[in-house]
Amino acid sequence: MKKICIAGGGPAGIMAAVFAAKNPQNQIFIFDKGIILNTLLPTGGGRCNLAYDEYNFKELAKFYPRGEKFLYSVFSRFSTKDTLEFFKNIGIKTYVQADSRIFPVSDSAKDVKQALLKQIDKKNIKKVFEKIETITKNGDIFLVKTDKNTYKFDAVIIACGGRGNGQKLAKGLGHTITELKPSLCAMVTKEKDFTAVSGISLKNVRAEVFFENKKIKIPANMLTGDILFTHKGVSGPLVYRISAYCAYLDFNKQKPLKIIFNLTGMDFKDFDDLFLQSLKSEPQKEAVNVLARFLPKNLANAIFCKENINAFQKAGQFTKNDRQKISKSVTALSLNIISVEKGEEIVTAGGVDLKEINPKTMESKLVENLYFCGEVLDIDGLTGGFNLQNCWSTGFIAGNSLSTI
Repeated sequence: MKKICIAGGGPAGIMAAVFAAKNPQNQIFIFDKGIILNTLLPTGGGRCNLAYDEYNFKELAKFYPRGEKFLYSVFSRFSTKDTLEFFKNIGIKTYVQADSRIFPVSDSAKDVKQALLKQIDKKNIKKVFEKIETITKNGDIFLVKTDKNTYKFDAVIIACGGRGNGQKLAKGLGHTITELKPSLCAMVTKEKDFTAVSGISLKNVRAEVFFENKKIKIPANMLTGDILFTHKGVSGPLVYRISAYCAYLDFNKQKPLKIIFNLTGMDFKDFDDLFLQSLKSEPQKEAVNVLARFLPKNLANAIFCKENINAFQKAGQFTKNDRQKISKSVTALSLNIISVEKGEEIVTAGGVDLKEINPKTMESKLVENLYFCGEVLDIDGLTGGFNLQNCWSTGFIAGNSLSTI
């Protein structure tokens, strides 16, 4: 009989528990200070974006700014296909959206949570609602001290997520922790011209990113997507991706990160020619209303304001110089990012150093019978089901490793 402590009742911890329980001799205890699987409910806007429709493990791993090479081994052992098969077996049917994201047919994170909880109850896994304060090892035995009691275990799986407590427990056991940084978050701009357009979203925007006059290397396919203007700056899927790749850049008011947005996806010359034709076709129309053919009216107004150009002059009187300034702003809108919106990040970059973990078992290379899974590791993915896939896959490997011992 092996007595196993799982620190953390999120997606990774639950997955580890389910597969560790394949061995009926294992006694499994899940520790969580709050509500089991509560972090699953807001995923995918409450619909639970379970996975992404990519079945080549190397291609799938490209969606992780940190952890890509480590995940080759992980995803070759538990892939997208395995994830869908697992959920199908516990009663969760899925479908693929046009953007390749995979959701439960019910579009309900609550249904996914209930299906997983049924597995926990079915396998007689114990739930302990106490906060783990420290984990130490004495010989072959782990001593787990909570805010209420001290317990003894033969093996421990740390699956506390990316907010810090799991990393603290890992550090106490001798592991190296890569500094934690917010990732997948909205960004705050130095410019305040666009506060009036808060709530406006645009699709298929292109971007380039610069820091200290150097272009940031971000995969080209990650630099097109939707953006949302906020009262503090910009947000949306494209901005989240940029924040992930720039998580460790030290940008601020003195050294801002510069993002140049092409709002229409058209090159300057193509847009300028089209804008000129539109101005000529309706010479009596106000220039801002002509631009509003291509952009939301409030955003068109903001661009005229930014360029300090009279928005209400007649299209027929619009000068070439002013037209080109507007065209330049539309196709290369430069915004200076001075910070991210901390506390609202979707995921955290950083965590337990992957060099100290065996990807074939998720066992620590430093401490025998200590395992890790999920966001406690220095792994973070983009939006689209990637962070949950990390949880399902690493959770499976950690739990399965303990079920076969």
